[in-house]
Amino acid sequence: MQTKYQPLFTDLRLNNGVVLHNRIAMCPMLIFAAQADGTPSAQDCAYFQLRNEFGQLLITGATTIAPHIQCAQQQMSLDTDAAIPAFRQLATVMQAQGNKGIVQLQHPGRQASIGYAQSHQAYAPTALDFPFLDYPVQELTNSQIEQIIQAFGQATARAIAAGFSGVEIHGANHYLLQQFFSQYSNRRTDAWGGSLTKRMAFPLAVAQEVLRVARQLKPDFIVGYRLSPEEIHGANIGYTIDESLQLIEHLAQLDLDYLHTSIYSSATFRVPAYKAFALRGNRTKPMNALIHDQIAGRSALMVSGSIRTPAATLDGLNYGDLVALGVVALSDPQFTNKIRTDHLDQINLNVHGREQDLQLPPALIQKYRAKAPLPPVLGLSK
Repeated sequence: MQTKYQPLFTDLRLNNGVVLHNRIAMCPMLIFAAQADGTPSAQDCAYFQLRNEFGQLLITGATTIAPHIQCAQQQMSLDTDAAIPAFRQLATVMQAQGNKGIVQLQHPGRQASIGYAQSHQAYAPTALDFPFLDYPVQELTNSQIEQIIQAFGQATARAIAAGFSGVEIHGANHYLLQQFFSQYSNRRTDAWGGSLTKRMAFPLAVAQEVLRVARQLKPDFIVGYRLSPEEIHGANIGYTIDESLQLIEHLAQLDLDYLHTSIYSSATFRVPAYKAFALRGNRTKPMNALIHDQIAGRSALMVSGSIRTPAATLDGLNYGDLVALGVVALSDPQFTNKIRTDHLDQINLNVHGREQDLQLPPALIQKYRAKAPLPPVLGLSK
């Protein structure tokens, strides 16, 4: 291994005492392969078996915590104890090489398009007419909100029973936790909305419940939280990086093992805050750097976003403590080992003609091709 890449293979001790032996993680990605009941399929297991050496943390795609709320076809769901045996098989496969298997827990809220097709119901903090949805949403009651908080805790207990090493709370990508934090989505006037403090209440309550269950049942169980640092779409402002930093401050006080940033669209992990919004501030420091400063070592920070080369992976450690890769994990499961063994010239991100060898599920291939060509060969910087 080239000396300059040694930082990627240094130990990192998490708050719960678990020691990770490299700084590379596999991004959570939906692969559209679950059984009809939401349990992992043989295809899910084959996909992760091929990638179980990719990084110290291997994170599943978004896995729902209640029935009839899926946002995608063939999405995994850990909503019943009956699912535990199938998830146990997946955990065994993911962790066969000593890495940590993490289940990403999600409630999509208004984005539950598949769930709506099944139950004719979709829920949101506020019953608004969202122009990008072709179905109505119902406003969650206080009782339903409490049930969802408990459901995150119950799914955490199931992940522990299935033998996973941890869970990641999905608070990003416009799903329910982010919807509560967003002033665009959340127009409530009760304890769950209105002021910034009240808009933080639901995501913090979920994090606290997941941590409570984890620390009670398995003290070394890893708990992470993924968030989108800002929600700005033209004139539509859900929240700014400054508001996000206040949420991050509260999350950092909870003793989470890591926070994980999800940068919207094609922006990289180094994108400056307020890059295109000078009237709302004059920040030029990258958002991940601001977040890392705010956390101040109280949790690890995982960064992600268009990281596709060994050099970019190494650069990620200038902005966080862990680096998560998505396209690379799909395209070259041996990426990390090739860095370790100094075979950078053998890294291959061209999946054309290799789909079966890479154990890419047919529905995943179809999704990619419907949007754009599959990832081409990328120029790699050594």
